[in-house]
Amino acid sequence: MMMGVGLLFMLLIGVVVIGIPALLIALVARGDLAKLFKPQTGQAQSDQFSSPHMTTVDRKCPTCGRAVRLDWNICPSCGATLT
Repeated sequence: MMMGVGLLFMLLIGVVVIGIPALLIALVARGDLAKLFKPQTGQAQSDQFSSPHMTTVDRKCPTCGRAVRLDWNICPSCGATLT
């Protein structure tokens, strides 16, 4: 039983000491690490809110005062019912 725990611990240390740095090196070499920390802007972010069924922000939540869309029934900030 103790031998299994020791082997498991050695494998875990191997993953932490070798695996994580190897993963970071691979991400840096491919240029993906910079993409993880770069804020998303441009077309992909604007498409998120430009759906044809969404309407413009024309009213505010009566409870918290945040801007809400006309087709929303519940405020996403505070959960209040919008009427």
